[in-house]
Amino acid sequence: MCRYKLRDGIAKVSLPPGFWAKIDSSARGRHWAKGSKLGDMIIPSPIKQMIAGIGGVYEYTLVEQPPIAVSDFRIKADEYRKRHVGKEFEEDDSDEACDELARKYWRRMGPTMEPPTYGADMSGTLFKDAHACGWNVDRLESCLCLLRADSQRGDSDDEVFHLPGVTSAYLYFGMWGSTFAAHTEDMNLLSINYLHAGSPKYWYGIAQEDSRRFESLARSHFPGRAAECHEFLRHKQCLLSPSILKKAGIKFTTTIQRPGDAMITFPGCYHFGFNTGFNVAESTNFAVPEWVPLGEAADVCMCHPHSVRIQMKRLKSLLDDYDKDMLHREELGQPDLTYTNWAKHEARRLKKEMRSAVNQKGTAIDGYSSDSLQLPKAFGKCITVEVTREMSTNKKNKRKSYKKEEVNEWRLAKRARPGAFIPNTNVICLVECEEDESTDDYEFFIGTIVTEVDGHVKVHFTGLGRKDDIWFEQDSENLLLDAGSTDPPPLSDDDDSENETLSKVASKKDKQKKKRKY
Repeated sequence: MCRYKLRDGIAKVSLPPGFWAKIDSSARGRHWAKGSKLGDMIIPSPIKQMIAGIGGVYEYTLVEQPPIAVSDFRIKADEYRKRHVGKEFEEDDSDEACDELARKYWRRMGPTMEPPTYGADMSGTLFKDAHACGWNVDRLESCLCLLRADSQRGDSDDEVFHLPGVTSAYLYFGMWGSTFAAHTEDMNLLSINYLHAGSPKYWYGIAQEDSRRFESLARSHFPGRAAECHEFLRHKQCLLSPSILKKAGIKFTTTIQRPGDAMITFPGCYHFGFNTGFNVAESTNFAVPEWVPLGEAADVCMCHPHSVRIQMKRLKSLLDDYDKDMLHREELGQPDLTYTNWAKHEARRLKKEMRSAVNQKGTAIDGYSSDSLQLPKAFGKCITVEVTREMSTNKKNKRKSYKKEEVNEWRLAKRARPGAFIPNTNVICLVECEEDESTDDYEFFIGTIVTEVDGHVKVHFTGLGRKDDIWFEQDSENLLLDAGSTDPPPLSDDDDSENETLSKVASKKDKQKKKRKY
């Protein structure tokens, strides 16, 4: 990926007229009126953006509002804009007029301003099934489509494959002053934002080469948030004005997006901006092979169980297989396959291979062979497991950092109902690890539940930092109660034992250092 060409962090693509039979771009015609399909579309969770701070350093508190129809939201947006700008919308969308609106936007910022409302992150698309010359935001042909090969219905021609929260499209309904705070995309992915209709969006982009400096600047201005979460900027609640960036010597670029324009944000590049009036946009993430190293380096916010994660090791393997197949097809004089079509063929092959393996080895349990994994099903039942506990040992030389050591011990793991997994509960978790570049391993780790959100719990592992915490569903089969220490099982099999015994699953005897997967 050429850093020189991506140095601005963002790019605008003005799509030619006729690339698809697009909707009324004014957002004010009969197609947007009450009683029309677009006008009656419901925004389920609009967000009121309550701002605090002065002097170019601002924090947002996001307050969820009741559902509202698009036509009613537009009326609300027009009334808000008239109160603050004097007009419901601008007929002049020239660069000069938009730059003046940007100056007005930053002058009005502060805790006394009336908070705007943003209809953000609404799942859906206005492209529907249109091909749109390949620009349908909801159907982008991205290398992420290769993960379709592992999908349960990945071999179906009728199935539209999406990674939830990643490649599925989202709609955004803006009003004057509604803001998208500074952030990079999940997993450092690229993103596309297409403006369907309405007033322009005003964008600011920071190049990837300045990302670390920007993060350092943000941590200095928001120390409380930085202490709570290393990836606090992913919460999209912090904003620094251009004047603050200039004083810090951080370069940025500005771009005005009008209806029919698509904005591309590049991997690891911070971007932010605001809406100049009522508008409707559609956005999603995508990836190219050159993105992979940046995806591997991406950190994940652990404050919420639904933070986006991509199995990078698996994606790299699929990319390698795809490239080899395309090279082979080229040698045979055959045309290349799209990522999607290749993934369909691969899904069919994997299903056939799995059916053959099941017939030979017996029934599979949740992806693991019944011969290698026998977790208890009944509530209250215990098994004896060998768990891994990370310990810190002090080095003799105080100038050197602590050294992590793995200590193994035998404990009782108890199957329990989901309601038993609450904060401050000690648990034992079955976690997938990377043994080396080609194999995976599974180990039991001991930890404590620290947070419970929406049927999920976050587990902190003894001896590790908060960045190593993992979210589990409360009813996950890989989550068990820690019922205390116990003696190791006898070497000989004992079918009459009260408790089943289970050591590390499929682990190798040579003690190589393992890295847990997320």
